[in-house]
Amino acid sequence: MRPCEKYAARDKHLLCLERELNRLLQAQWTAPIIPLEHPYQRGWIKTYVLRPDVARRSDADIFIDVLAKINRRVFSRGRDFRHANGGPVSLAPRIIPVAEWERLGWTQKHRRLFGFGHWRSDHYWNNRHIPAHHNHVLGFKLVHDSWLREDIQPNLITHQRVELPEVRRRIAEIEAHFKHNDGCHRLNNLHGRRNYWCDTSRARHNQAKAATVGEFED
Repeated sequence: MRPCEKYAARDKHLLCLERELNRLLQAQWTAPIIPLEHPYQRGWIKTYVLRPDVARRSDADIFIDVLAKINRRVFSRGRDFRHANGGPVSLAPRIIPVAEWERLGWTQKHRRLFGFGHWRSDHYWNNRHIPAHHNHVLGFKLVHDSWLREDIQPNLITHQRVELPEVRRRIAEIEAHFKHNDGCHRLNNLHGRRNYWCDTSRARHNQAKAATVGEFED
């Protein structure tokens, strides 16, 4: 077999494995969900609710409508709502895009709670692949939020997706094949995607150095 035919066969095999992996992931994602006999708690959920005095007001329906559009929730393993690096897990109202705002048809009482402009979206704060100038969204943001209250509740797991052991095993095999044969980089080249270079030699050097120091300390 000539070298060009060898590389073409390899690329064809990688593309077949990629299509199979996509089908397996889709099957795993669309597996039926069944209720658990014994629900359990996994972490905590923080979300917005109306203040009790606002809920009793005669115009409470206005705040209920707004809350349904801007409400969000964040998840945390601990009740202190901290990331693994120690930073806070913050909760912020959702920014309403201009196109969606025009379809709402809200009255002036609804609109007076919002401000229009370019707002920094926390959806992109932790994504280092998105440029800094893309971290702002044009739309309407809630600027009068004194009627809101943060509420923390246990995150209860009541349903579970059906396990597919054979699918999970085959996914692990394909991913291991990609890892040991540099398949992800080759597939990115075949699809015209950019590969991100990562210097792993420095990390391995630091790990070896830490292990040597640990031996001397013992």
